Amino acid sequence: MNFSYSKRRTRLNKVVRTNMQRCILIASYTIENHYISENLTIMATFNIQDRQVRNYAIASSVIYLFLGVFYFSPIALQGKTAFPLASLAIASLWLCPWQMTAALTCSALGDLAGAFGNFILQMGAFAAAHIFLISFFMKRYKEKVEKDRKLTDKAKGYTLLIILMSITIAGFAFSEIIPNAPEGIIRIGTGIYTVLICTMLVLALLQRSSLYALGALLFVFSDFILAWNKFTAPIENAGLLIMIPYYLGQWLIYIRSTSFRVRPEMRLMRF
Repeated sequence: MNFSYSKRRTRLNKVVRTNMQRCILIASYTIENHYISENLTIMATFNIQDRQVRNYAIASSVIYLFLGVFYFSPIALQGKTAFPLASLAIASLWLCPWQMTAALTCSALGDLAGAFGNFILQMGAFAAAHIFLISFFMKRYKEKVEKDRKLTDKAKGYTLLIILMSITIAGFAFSEIIPNAPEGIIRIGTGIYTVLICTMLVLALLQRSSLYALGALLFVFSDFILAWNKFTAPIENAGLLIMIPYYLGQWLIYIRSTSFRVRPEMRLMRF
């Protein structure tokens, strides 16, 4: 009787161990696929398959390009500044992490506020966009970059250079642009915005991605041209110098945050 009980118990233990091993394998496979996809997307909610990402990314980019060209057309339509980013925000629901969707949505709202002349609301919306981008880049850095990144002397030097460059940009803004802003909420807000955008730039440059780096640099360049033109001195062709880098920078950050991948030889900024 004891022998029979012991035998059944041994068999039960084997079944439990087998089921546990299966659960562990399934969990490991799920986690592995999650990190291979590189994004916390809601693709499953909308039944978007990985093989469809390329088509959706290309289609959304074509629409974005069309709306960007439409912005520069002579057709008078108030609020058309926001159309390109609104299209990316919608497409990002299927293709991007939620932080990117939130950042693009805030950017579109900022464009809309700017089109209607509300600078404070515009600055607030873009500040929120940078907060979401900072959150996205921090999460991605911890999950993907930090684990693979070897802290060689070259890597340390690159990181130090990024930080010094961002401090220099912020210092220039605080010395040459922000003092010219109207006192009160606009000057305070401009200072806070400068800190946020420079923080975003640092994190974008640490992503080991040429697209994130170039996109963030273009975004910063566009905003500094806007601020200089608004507060310090008029700039010739300011509209073009602001909007072309802005639209291009936003698209680069967007397309890199999808699962659509460029060819390896285009990934220049890896260390």
